[in-house]
Amino acid sequence: MPPTPVDGMLLLGLKAGQIAAVDPQGWQVRWRFPEKEKDIRLGAFYGAPAVGDELIYVGSYDGSVYALERGGRLRWRFKTDGPVIGGLVWDARLGLLLVPSDDGRLYALNAQDGTLLPGWPFRTGKGIWSRPALADDTAYVGSLDGKVYALALPSGQERWRLDLGAGIVSDPVLAGHLLLVGGVDRRLHAIDVRDGRRVWQTPFRADNWFWAQPVVMGDVVYAANLDGNLYAISLADGSLRWRFPTQEPVRSRPLLVGDVLVVADRGGNVYGLDPASGQARWGPQALGGKVLADLLLLGGEVLVLTQEGRLFVLDPATGQAQGVDIGP
Repeated sequence: MPPTPVDGMLLLGLKAGQIAAVDPQGWQVRWRFPEKEKDIRLGAFYGAPAVGDELIYVGSYDGSVYALERGGRLRWRFKTDGPVIGGLVWDARLGLLLVPSDDGRLYALNAQDGTLLPGWPFRTGKGIWSRPALADDTAYVGSLDGKVYALALPSGQERWRLDLGAGIVSDPVLAGHLLLVGGVDRRLHAIDVRDGRRVWQTPFRADNWFWAQPVVMGDVVYAANLDGNLYAISLADGSLRWRFPTQEPVRSRPLLVGDVLVVADRGGNVYGLDPASGQARWGPQALGGKVLADLLLLGGEVLVLTQEGRLFVLDPATGQAQGVDIGP
């Protein structure tokens, strides 16, 4: 689960099956959910939580969505029929919560009470591991069945679908009228959301899965791959601009901070790159832990959370990193 800001606090998954709300001013824990492990036995948290006006929504590998009050008290729980791996999406305008599940369904819930909305869930052919993308009155979701679906909100009616032939695992990202998705076929695809057709004549191909969400800046797509490379790709036609090799596969989304592109590989090595050329400005900075979660920019510094529950604060200009001691 990536570090997630909530009202001046940070939600962190410091240990499996438990979330902590931490005050970044002194790095003290303000509350935990569950407060005691014996209270509720949760699975691991992987996807990003959704933060609403009143409630915080987290999905768990135990197949449930938990709606928490700002102090960590449980308001309601909704159970799906499979692990919740992808991130959740809260729609403030419609007051609904989108929940992807490995049971192959996308659920739309009333965000206040957790009840299932009429006409839902939407069924795909296999599990959904990615977080849906939301734009206006349409949700875009990729499935392990190899298809991308555009669904009308709040009805859940299908607008279009595109079969890409292999499972979609990356969180879709919107860039104007283009939707970028990556899959287990080692390809990155660009789709025109207006009609669901492919835009790039040839999808960009790497040597492993595109699991991390791409980052778009101007006319360039920065896409990390499990083959241990970060690729800069033309948004217009999918051609390669440059490639930067890392020491380990990259699961975490790159983070653009001013004129530095920060990348963390799975082995905990962090790099600062020139986004125009792909040349290293600093790094690798070895943190000594496994990094799968997305990085977070907070107060001009980059936060990196390892799988072991260690948090690092990194200066994006120099790459200097310092471990944080989180209080009880």
